[in-house]
Amino acid sequence: MQGFKCNAKRHALAETPKEACGVLVDNTYFPCRNIADYPDKDFVLDPRDYLKARMKGKIQAIIHSHPEGSNASPADHKACSQLKLPWYIYLIPQDKWLIINP
Repeated sequence: MQGFKCNAKRHALAETPKEACGVLVDNTYFPCRNIADYPDKDFVLDPRDYLKARMKGKIQAIIHSHPEGSNASPADHKACSQLKLPWYIYLIPQDKWLIINP
């Protein structure tokens, strides 16, 4: 497994039942705080964490978890398309990764 996936998976398991989120910069996972109103159903990257990661280099992908194992939502697809970045989604119950592309 790619190194960043191991770190993102560890973060996801630690944050369960909330959705974990982070970004990929230079093939390194940067965990971010989830500041969503309902973090067990959605995620919003803390902009301060995003900025700190962005200062390290170019954001390559958005990464988050689905604690209940659901597929990528319409909102995931829409945001992925708007940001023009790949999204990696870790499905916790299935121990499986989904990748969606803009």
